[in-house]
Formats: sequence, structure tokens, C-alpha cells
Amino acid sequence: MAIKELRKYQTEAVDDLIYKSKRLLNKNLDKRTIVFQSPTGSGKTFMMSQYIKQLIEEMKDTDFCFLWLSPGKGSLHKQSQQSLKIEFEGFPDVYLLEEEFFGSRRAIAKNEVVVGNWEKLSNKDSQTGEWKNILMKDKETVNFRELIQGTKENNLKIILIIDESHSRYKAERAFELRESIITPDLTIEMSATPILKEGEYNERVTVKPNDVIEQGMIKKEIIINENIDKIDDDESTSQELIMEAAYRKRLELKKLYIKNEIDINPLALIQIPVSEAGEEKKSFIESFLAEKGITKDNGKLAVWLNEEKRNQEEGILTKNNNEVEFLIFKQAIDTGWDCPRAQILVRFREIKSLVFEIQTVGRILRMPEAKH
Repeated sequence: MAIKELRKYQTEAVDDLIYKSKRLLNKNLDKRTIVFQSPTGSGKTFMMSQYIKQLIEEMKDTDFCFLWLSPGKGSLHKQSQQSLKIEFEGFPDVYLLEEEFFGSRRAIAKNEVVVGNWEKLSNKDSQTGEWKNILMKDKETVNFRELIQGTKENNLKIILIIDESHSRYKAERAFELRESIITPDLTIEMSATPILKEGEYNERVTVKPNDVIEQGMIKKEIIINENIDKIDDDESTSQELIMEAAYRKRLELKKLYIKNEIDINPLALIQIPVSEAGEEKKSFIESFLAEKGITKDNGKLAVWLNEEKRNQEEGILTKNNNEVEFLIFKQAIDTGWDCPRAQILVRFREIKSLVFEIQTVGRILRMPEAKH
């Protein structure tokens, strides 16, 4: 559900972004960059939608267009486009790059917001060095490179917004996409865990987690292995104890929602290893849950893996009253996935990256009703 009014911390962040954008755009600098750091669940997409609308309004004499690039996992760019479309309420226009600009249009128009998938755009054949995405290839109709060139020839300033910017450094060609092809007038790198260091950006706008917590947008704390020692079963293995604790906690939360007449079905996330051990864990989890009456066939268990996808359809699983109670995944939801009813995280894998850990834990921080 879209947030219709800016919270206090959101207003301050948007004002700061506007102020620093104006200041940078008036300076003769190369690679003007703002890092926008805001916690998972703080409403980054909503804040950026308001930033775009206000910048257009406050700088009417400047011709802007906006290129919003997201990583590819989980169709995040499509999710972003739909969210922006709702928040904009008709202005400005927002399009998916792959649908609106498939060779017919030669330039992005004033004030338009174009959303794309940078991973697909920047993908090249490792042997030939040729672009893989049809939008990048030379062809009879206009490709992405020519679209950018045509936009610049119309004297439009391009503001590049890189969503979940910590992810883009996994692709070598992301640098080439920005530095050699887009060469934006201003870049905003947006993430809960930005990785640019001092000297690699011009300005920084930071939203503090405590401000987001105070507004009820995310949880006050994370409790690890709550009451797991109180499960009295000498025959259980450690993984059975963990699953039993998660199962009981989900039931406890469900009962509390029912008691308070709130239509929310809490979701437990289960992360398994990417190695062969992942298959063993998956088999154990499915057997454990089946004994509790939770299966893929009855719609209470979802699987989101590269090799198998069940009951995880986009836009359905994330609804607050969806029937899925447990979701098995490896890493598909570590970035950008918005499901406020996710309340519990079970991890059966070692996390070696702090950024990956913060992003994964961030999936269970949101408050379903945006209040405590």
C-alpha cells in the first residue's frame, strides 16, 4: 500500500536531496553523485518519487528526464515502475524501458521517468564482447545507446537513479553503462548499504534507523532464537528445534493478529545454502512442515529458487492476508523485495558478506501497517 503522506524523516530527506541536487547541478563537475542511504522499510521508493515531483516543480526552467535503473533479481525494476506509477498519480509519466522504448522512439521526453534493469542492459558476451540485450544491440531501429544520444541532443539533463546501488558492482559492465554510455548530469545511488567510499561521491543524504523506528515503519528490535531453549524435546536435532521455534512463533503472531482483529497472515522466511547442502536442507524443511500440514500443494509453503518456483507469484505472495505461511529461498529476496508481513527469518546458511546479511535481515524489518 502506498504511503500518501511523507513522514517527518522522509520530508527532511527529500528536502536535503533537492537542496544538494540543485547545488551540484549548478557546479561544473564531472560525475556528480549523491549517495542516498536509508534503511530497508523506510520508504526509499516513495521518497524518491516525491523528490522527482518536487525537483520538476522547483526547477521548471530546466529540462529533466529521469533514468531509474534497478538490479534484475525478482523483477525489481517492474516492481519499482508500478510503485512509481501509483505514487505519481498521472504525473510525471513513468515507463518500462523494455516496453516503451523498443526501437520506435528516438529520445526520452521532458520529465519522463524511464525504469530499466541495469543487469540486463550491461550484460555482454564474455568471448565476443558483444552486447547480449536486444536494447543494446545495433539494429535498424533505435537502441539504448542511440536513445541516450538522442535525449542529449534535445538538451535534456539526465538524472540517473541507481536503485539498490550496492548490487550493481557485481557486474563489471555497470561502470561502462554509466561512465561511457549514459554519462548522466547527476547520479543518485540509493541503498540501505551503500558501498561508495569518501571521495567517490560529492554529497550524502542519510536517514537514521532510529528515526524510521520512531515513526513505526520498521521494528524496534530483532530477537534471536527466542525461547528456543524452552522447547522440551531431547530427541530433536538442532535444526528441528530451530524449525519448531519458528513454527510456534508464527502461530503466536497469527493468534495475536486475530485477537486484535487484524487481517495479516505472518510469513516465515527460510534461507538455505546455495551448495548441495541446500537440497538436503530443503528436503528436511519440506518433510518437517508437511507433518504440520504445510505443503506446496495446499498453498501454505512457497519455494523461490532458480530451479523451482512455487506459490511465489509476484504481487500475490506479498499481500498481507496471503495463505502462504513459509517461504524457502536462497538469495532471491535479499534485495528490494517488499513483503511487510514477513516476520520471521530462519537461516540455514553462513553469511560471509555484511552487506548481504543486512539486506537479508531487512526483509523482516517492515511493519505491515506502518505502525507499531
